Amino acid sequence: MKIVEETRTRLRLKHRPLRYWFSGWCIFTICLSFLIYCLVFDSASVRLTCDRFSPNQINCELKRFNLLGSMEKLKMFDLQEAYILTKTGSKGAKTYQVMIVTPFGDFALLSHVSYQENQEVVFQINDFINSGQTSLLVQQNQRNYLFFLNLFTLIIMASAAFFATSPVTICTFYKSIDKVFIERKSPRGNQIIEHPLEYILRFDIQEKQYKYSKLYRAVIVLKSFKEIPINPQYTDEKSIKYAVSRIHSFMKY
Repeated sequence: MKIVEETRTRLRLKHRPLRYWFSGWCIFTICLSFLIYCLVFDSASVRLTCDRFSPNQINCELKRFNLLGSMEKLKMFDLQEAYILTKTGSKGAKTYQVMIVTPFGDFALLSHVSYQENQEVVFQINDFINSGQTSLLVQQNQRNYLFFLNLFTLIIMASAAFFATSPVTICTFYKSIDKVFIERKSPRGNQIIEHPLEYILRFDIQEKQYKYSKLYRAVIVLKSFKEIPINPQYTDEKSIKYAVSRIHSFMKY
């Protein structure tokens, strides 16, 4: 919070929630990038088709479909085996993925399918490789997982946008008309709060404990004991204490 104007009859303070703007836009940008990745680059479903032309010649085509309907085709030759790759996250959560082994490299299917479904797919592929079957069709789908993941991402984006558009606060004390005006301006709209100076009981400093530090805000307490934050967003202690000291000095003139 800064003092932008101070005379004998007028005191104006301005608070810009830079922390909220920076955090909000950073989170929004990260979520937007992740959403684009899920929609465009992540596979929502796969379809594996194989044909056996001779006992030792198996040709396969793997089709990957994203949520927007785009398709990517991969050719595979001479399948050797399929197995389940288990991945363990930092918090111990496990995911399972079918890997198909060929002489030209390994090919992965979907990464968020249940172990039982993957087990069934592995059995079908290995049974096809080791038998005399002439064709194989295997499909996997994780559209529901991606739908709820994208929905959760959109909720976070909405919250981030709310913080990124936090209002600028301009608080002005007028002795000439015996009033205080608090203006909050943001892309979401503007708000003006006004009260006579004689209705003010005192000025408080409220603190909030965060993980590694404390942040503060200045509050007008009316004689009705209603509390009106000058800066709704908590900020550093030094600027708040200085602002409140200047308000006290101004009110005593």
